[in-house]
Amino acid sequence: MDALQSYTAFVRSFEAGSFSAVAREMGTSQSAVSKQIAALENSLGVQLFARTTRRLQPTSEALQLYEHVRQLLDAMDALRSASGRKAVASGTLRITLPSSYAKRRIIPLLPGFLERFPQVSLDIQLTDQVLDLVEEGLELGVRIGNLAPSTLMARPIGVVDQILVASPEYLSKQGTPDTPLDLSNHACVLYGGGTRWTRWEFESESGRHAVEVSGPVRVNDPQAMFELVCAHQGIALVPDWVIADEITSGRVTWLMPEFYPIPQPVNFVYPQTRFLSQRARSFIDYILETHRQRR
Repeated sequence: MDALQSYTAFVRSFEAGSFSAVAREMGTSQSAVSKQIAALENSLGVQLFARTTRRLQPTSEALQLYEHVRQLLDAMDALRSASGRKAVASGTLRITLPSSYAKRRIIPLLPGFLERFPQVSLDIQLTDQVLDLVEEGLELGVRIGNLAPSTLMARPIGVVDQILVASPEYLSKQGTPDTPLDLSNHACVLYGGGTRWTRWEFESESGRHAVEVSGPVRVNDPQAMFELVCAHQGIALVPDWVIADEITSGRVTWLMPEFYPIPQPVNFVYPQTRFLSQRARSFIDYILETHRQRR
């Protein structure tokens, strides 16, 4: 048990960067945590932290050790959960979230999560780039859109509804499309890179419709896409959370409401090769529970 406590103290010191913070979390003294780390360093024959007046600085040996020990502790959490024993969510959860989606749908929920799980801290990367979770040392990610084949495990969060919009000024100059096929003759503001986002699909009473679109601007941020629409640069498919009250205010026009853009799935993803820690399980369950309540 002493060895387990020492490794736990090491992981939390690595994540928190402070012996005093770990001592408060573990209900002990700063000197006790410092002694545990010193004993671990002596047993391993390496220095794990460079002590400074401001923050602990992990050594290269600590960087190598951390991921292995973190996975060991996560595996123990998983075993406790499987055996019905109560595992406490703790430690730093490193997660990547799509920027615009997270600001509207995830970030507002975090105060409630942190209040319920006070021993968990969050390290969040907001980016619309698809990061390699294993390479970046991330436990969880959120992905929007159909998932490419991979070894990642997925758990659905819901779907994103999209709305086809343009500014009244653009439409007065270029005309208003009546069907999806008309979009091939318009300037469209596109999301991201590659050919994946140039094919827009719609459902209607007459069946499914698909059209290849093009335009002078591509950008990997939905909010930026919407601002370009408002600047009269073209037509765009934007997520519903970006629109807010802009349609009722007349700033943009909702096009072809009888043609329904295919919703985009939203999933939590995590590496198949990693045990899902109690903090990650708790985060997923909390977000899903809160989304259900709001619906």
